[in-house]
Amino acid sequence: MIELKSFTKKYGNNTAVNDVSFVCSDKMITGLIGENGAGKTTILKAICGLHYPTEGTVYVNGLSVEEKHVEIQENIGYVSENAVFPENYYVMEFLNECADIREMSGAAVFKGKKAKSEQLSKVIELFSLETVLNKKISALSKGYRQRLSFAQAFVHDPSVLVLDEPISGLDPLQMAETRNIIREARKTKTILLSTHFMPEAETICDKIIFLHNGEKIADGTSENICKKSGSNSLEEAFINLTSAKKVQK
Repeated sequence: MIELKSFTKKYGNNTAVNDVSFVCSDKMITGLIGENGAGKTTILKAICGLHYPTEGTVYVNGLSVEEKHVEIQENIGYVSENAVFPENYYVMEFLNECADIREMSGAAVFKGKKAKSEQLSKVIELFSLETVLNKKISALSKGYRQRLSFAQAFVHDPSVLVLDEPISGLDPLQMAETRNIIREARKTKTILLSTHFMPEAETICDKIIFLHNGEKIADGTSENICKKSGSNSLEEAFINLTSAKKVQK
């Protein structure tokens, strides 16, 4: 489970996120939706412990990110929108190193003599990376780079997945494959994903959170948000709610 309590993040005099609270329940997909600069990535990075709240608290599986940073990172897999890789590494070399790091940190999935090789084989098959294992990362297409980003996030079998625009730049077939992987992962994991693609969020997410100018403006199922805002679609609901906020100001 992920929980934010009155989360605020400031950079000098600029408030990126202001007093945001929400819960991402286990075995559910929660969508975080907002325009560029709304605070989505700021929140995702705080959950992963890449920075800490200015005010408020972030919890992962009941543990404070600030107080239990190491334990929490062992249980999180993070997929960024534009992953940065060591470009001169071969794909298999990179995955081996990811597994080594997670094994040294004590990930439970690596207990046993054959555990590492078995887990790597599982991840390679899941993301269909067999044909590119001996290629350099610099030679990979956008689709394969995204698959590799997912593979490194899954390599230690985390209980929580944080996905930043996971379908960005993918073709329709790759989008469908990624969607199926996320749905399958929901059976055992807590998933929080940010997206600009409203139809995707409406289709795949169990719960939606709207952000606007660093503040939460809606929280609930797609159906409930549409009903409360008098909208026929999630996209229309977002437009109506953000327009209402602008009028209030």
